[in-house]
Amino acid sequence: MSWHGVDAVDDAIDVTRGFLFPVRLGRWARMALVSVFAGGGGGGGRIAGNAASTAARLVGSGGVPSGAGAAAALATLLALPTLGLVPTPGDAAASVPPLQSDLLPGAVGAVGLLAVGLAALVGLALLLVTPAFQFVLVDGIARDDLRIRRDVRSHFVNGLRLLGFQIGLFAAFAVPPAAAAALAVLSGVDGAALANRPGAIVAIVLVAAAYVLLFAFLARFTIEFVVPAMVADGGGVIDGWRRVWPVLKRQPKQTVVYLVMHVLVGIGVSIVSTVLTLTGLLVVALLAGVVGLLVSVVPGGTSEVVGAVPLAAVVAFAIGIPLFVVGVAFPVGVLALTYRRAYELAALGRFADGLDLLGRYRAGDGSDDDDVAAALREADGDAAPEDGTGDEDPAEFGGFVRSSVRDPDDDPDGDDSDDRDPDRRGDGR
Repeated sequence: MSWHGVDAVDDAIDVTRGFLFPVRLGRWARMALVSVFAGGGGGGGRIAGNAASTAARLVGSGGVPSGAGAAAALATLLALPTLGLVPTPGDAAASVPPLQSDLLPGAVGAVGLLAVGLAALVGLALLLVTPAFQFVLVDGIARDDLRIRRDVRSHFVNGLRLLGFQIGLFAAFAVPPAAAAALAVLSGVDGAALANRPGAIVAIVLVAAAYVLLFAFLARFTIEFVVPAMVADGGGVIDGWRRVWPVLKRQPKQTVVYLVMHVLVGIGVSIVSTVLTLTGLLVVALLAGVVGLLVSVVPGGTSEVVGAVPLAAVVAFAIGIPLFVVGVAFPVGVLALTYRRAYELAALGRFADGLDLLGRYRAGDGSDDDDVAAALREADGDAAPEDGTGDEDPAEFGGFVRSSVRDPDDDPDGDDSDDRDPDRRGDGR
């Protein structure tokens, strides 16, 4: 018996090789951008977290500003005069007319409010656009054609649907336990008495564990399987679940094996990524150290300082940090993200023919025969260059077409994995 989660391991290698190699600088650069937004693709609950962390990197805050964060930022800005970073009213009195010196604190406060408002707008924009990159990633791999502006515009609405579903799913699972805890506190439940009843504690722990596992199951399969189903068949998130759920329900053993293999694949990808990152870090540190050494032998290189730091160290860090980010961190992240997403898409394609977006990679010859992604490309008329230039109408791209492949729900035997073309299943691996 062939296990989808096991066979998808080799499929993902073929897809990663075909999608990223030979190296094309434009594609790798676009994938680096996608990885910033969709880096947590394996877990559906991380969409908001990706947006928040992206906002943090771009605006320099700890995340999307909350009420407390906004207050802290405003307090910091208002405290700038006391830190000597801007003139205080007393210091400015000698050179600034009294009327202007009286207005200075209010001006600083207005600048602080403006900065907080801009940070909030940036965070909101990132929160809204981040889910679309889950579709951009899947669509790009399926088509073997990644164009950021076109695909973000095409999938923005579906991204909003996904974000709304994720928020609703979180609320549906967070509100009941919070309400139960509040009710217990208000009703005066004795926690000490409950501690003396180990049976009740075990029952609560088991129920909580099952509750969390159910949430994790829905959240991760929404990203891993439902998003590709939306790309393949169209419709919203609920429609995607209606497409995916019968497939998973009919093949429970395959689903369990996939979940176990996904964990193992994630561990393997993490180990390989760590090894590559550390190796790259050593190489970059060596190169930056050599440059710093060369600077230090220049007359005055050891004595010249920037602030309190030797010039050689400043030059080494100025070269090493960007080189590590661009030459090591982003490429390793792109490889890991592509392989992980390709693994999920390959497994989904083995669960159901009509959801196979990777047939051309799996066939090994680039053939588009009987390929859902090929139907997408033909429907959109993808003939424009990958750099996105040209006069194409964005509305013509990213359009969804109903798969022409057999619907697995019509399989009377309840198992659609045995009647597939053996050449596409790749059982001989």
